[in-house]
Amino acid sequence: MKFTIPYPANKKEQSAWNKKYGMNAIYAGKHWAQRKSDSDFWHDLVQWNLITQKVPRKPFLKPVQITFLWNDNMDIDNHGYLGKMIVDGMKDYLLIDDDKKHYQRVVHGFHDKNCIEIGIEVME
Repeated sequence: MKFTIPYPANKKEQSAWNKKYGMNAIYAGKHWAQRKSDSDFWHDLVQWNLITQKVPRKPFLKPVQITFLWNDNMDIDNHGYLGKMIVDGMKDYLLIDDDKKHYQRVVHGFHDKNCIEIGIEVME
């Protein structure tokens, strides 16, 4: 199962996006109220993309691996904050919870598409 989240339309907007949502924003001391606002925004964005891409609302019953493919100017290890907010947005839609019983592995990589691609696979 896969779905995508489009990146901002131009380089300037994408640069602002990276600055706002990268791990460096957290290390810089982002205020808790802004983190809450970010979380609400990403929850809505994930849900909207799932619905518009007609992804069935059916949580996985077995543990999953989630793969994120990025195409931005952030280092690979700078995507943790975004990945966390995307996973939280999938709870009660594709994930029962993000605990170790339901979510056991995360993979981050790059691709050349103008979107974040999120893949979910059942662990065997």
